[in-house]
Amino acid sequence: MTSSKRLGNNSKPRVSVITVTYGSANEIEACVDSLSKQSVPFEIFLVDNASPDNTAQILTKYAKDFENVHVILNKENVGLAAANNSPLGKCQGDYILILNPDTLLRENNLFLMVDFLDQNPDVGVVGPKSVYADGTPHTSFHRHWGLLHVLLWRVLPYRVPRSLYDRFSTRKCQDVLFVSGACLLLRRGIFEQIGGYDPEYFLTVEDACDLCIRAGKTGGRVVFLPNAEVLHITGRSAAHVAQYIVAWQAYRGTIYHFLKHKGVGQALIVSALLIVSSAARLLTAALLGFTKERYRNVARIYGKVFWSLLVRNPIRVKGGRFTSSMPSTGVRF
Repeated sequence: MTSSKRLGNNSKPRVSVITVTYGSANEIEACVDSLSKQSVPFEIFLVDNASPDNTAQILTKYAKDFENVHVILNKENVGLAAANNSPLGKCQGDYILILNPDTLLRENNLFLMVDFLDQNPDVGVVGPKSVYADGTPHTSFHRHWGLLHVLLWRVLPYRVPRSLYDRFSTRKCQDVLFVSGACLLLRRGIFEQIGGYDPEYFLTVEDACDLCIRAGKTGGRVVFLPNAEVLHITGRSAAHVAQYIVAWQAYRGTIYHFLKHKGVGQALIVSALLIVSSAARLLTAALLGFTKERYRNVARIYGKVFWSLLVRNPIRVKGGRFTSSMPSTGVRF
């Protein structure tokens, strides 16, 4: 192959795809292949967050083979939100598609999302229906994100709220608070106007929530579009992530989000809930750890999370103002 070749349609890109990778060597090929089957012309920005495997080499080869594939190789893990911002100012498409490497577009579904935005100029962000490999739908959007959702999604075991949500959610086209960050399409003008993602979110579902809230403030509706469908194979990249970082950044991101959007009062309530939750998980795992090693590992993880919530909590007073406390840039997940 030569660099004169383009992946997919040869026309000027209507969509700029941003895909952030980390330990994605076993999944990025399927993701890119699903893009190549779309009828809408696009360009791709593949952003690697200092993967520990050979992901960077795979991405570099894509850029060498196809002129509409661009690669950005971060020297350290800057977090998912900041990495998604890397192509800001370089995108040429009318729309930005944020696509996780473990997410596959069904054939021609990109057209359905693009056409929806073309036909509805009052919509700023659109998200498709996410399904498991067997076709069962799972969490694709949220209509609200408040204290109850913290109890459901951060305190209870993840499989409990996910199962309830997957089973009882109404899968109809509707305005929502935010759509899944695994795959969302938004207008490039809005993405640039709001400055992309808030890089304070390192690895948490609230990064997409915050993005959609800020997009909504520009006047653009956020819409769940079930006619478009993606296969979201969850947990692949997460297998490479240190579980302490996954848990800590999820908790930290939630507290920061409430501090930013709900105020200090609710942020303090959320912080207290998560401190109690991490302590309960620590004690439970420690008791079970007398019989099984894996529970001892869980106890160590939540012991570190509990301590981090006490000493590195995003809520702190500095000069009468509340600011967030970022993790060291040297952190790897």
